[in-house]
Amino acid sequence: MPKVSSASILSQRPKGRFRLFERLNTHLRATGLERFRIAVAYARWDGIGLISAQIESFLSRGGEFQSIYGIGNGITTPDSLLYCLYLQELYSSHTYAGALEDKYINATFHPKVFEFRFADNTIAIIGSGNLTGAGMSRNTEIGAELTFKHGSPLEAELEDTWKALNLEARKVTLSLIRRAKRRAELGSENNLAETRSDKKGKPRLKTGVKVNPKPLFSKVLDLKQASKKGKILAKLDALTSQPITLYLQILKYETGAQSAEGIGYQIQLPVATLGTFFGLAAQERKRVTFHFPEEVITVTLTHFENKTHRVRLRPLRNVRRPAIVVFKRIGSDEYRCSLVSHKEYSTVLAEKCTQQTRAGARKWGLE
Repeated sequence: MPKVSSASILSQRPKGRFRLFERLNTHLRATGLERFRIAVAYARWDGIGLISAQIESFLSRGGEFQSIYGIGNGITTPDSLLYCLYLQELYSSHTYAGALEDKYINATFHPKVFEFRFADNTIAIIGSGNLTGAGMSRNTEIGAELTFKHGSPLEAELEDTWKALNLEARKVTLSLIRRAKRRAELGSENNLAETRSDKKGKPRLKTGVKVNPKPLFSKVLDLKQASKKGKILAKLDALTSQPITLYLQILKYETGAQSAEGIGYQIQLPVATLGTFFGLAAQERKRVTFHFPEEVITVTLTHFENKTHRVRLRPLRNVRRPAIVVFKRIGSDEYRCSLVSHKEYSTVLAEKCTQQTRAGARKWGLE
């Protein structure tokens, strides 16, 4: 039997002190960590969000992150896969993301392995906890933490297992995420897809853990690199937790605004909002309905890559610019539209319109 340098049992209980995500973060912070690998059946942003800050800090130090998540199970969410693309955009040479779907109707891709490779040894956490908010912090989970030296038979077996999974997995791409979502094969961050039994009437466990601290789109908005931010946002059309509100500054010199007074009916939508807010894939066209107080308008939006989309909205034809239009999601491809008053313009611009594609361009914000 292969020798293990050390081994311990990890037991997470609903009201216990141990939380699996805290153990993962401890190893991610450790000096000398070279590579972090995950192979799990279920991944959700509400679980990944608990370790994402440490993953990014580790990658910024030159570390390598590889992951293989199960898909087609109705639990893994688009957000968890989109986060893989987010990391690839920022750390392209240090990340790999694969997706593995069940081959058989009566057999499931079901591993839970977290591997940390250091200069002298490898630590593997193998157990029952998935990369979900529940698996990382609330469920009763039991696993084993094993430490073994490089060159040991156990390390070789684990490496062979990873290689076998990697051969079966498909690289995570935007088209893969969209296809899986269209087929209703992915879960939602907005429901408890993990819960299979009828728990009506039972209390909610309070762990003190802030699961999923912010939606993925909000995390992207915090990026300092404007070019990367816009590129990522433009691709987030498959995002499950979409923003509810868009604040958009409209300027007097936009095409369709009538000269000196800046009055007109045409506005320009930044590329980033077409993907993240309106849910359009690149080159996709979609009919959307805008509900203004005095008129309801249905228009076709098109997501032109690297180009803003111009849309004509008649209710804006007599609005003096600069101004701010607020779009609030009220249904599938339906939005209630309003104007910020002149008195509140400066305040809303400073507090809500915190994004800008480039200097001098219109400002906007998402919530």
